[in-house]
Amino acid sequence: MSKVRMLISHLMVILSSMFVVFLILDQFNPMMNFIDNTISRWLLFILCTAGVAQSVMYWTKEDA
Repeated sequence: MSKVRMLISHLMVILSSMFVVFLILDQFNPMMNFIDNTISRWLLFILCTAGVAQSVMYWTKEDA
């Protein structure tokens, strides 16, 4: 379970960093359309799903 928790944590950091970069690039060049495309929507879906999964895992964490 700790490997899954670590994988989801790393996934959250990577995807969050990607979206920060996308937002910055989109401000400098809106014609590139980094935020409003199919790939970004799928990455945002994965980020949100990983966030929910991480929250559920921490809520159900058993303290030994």
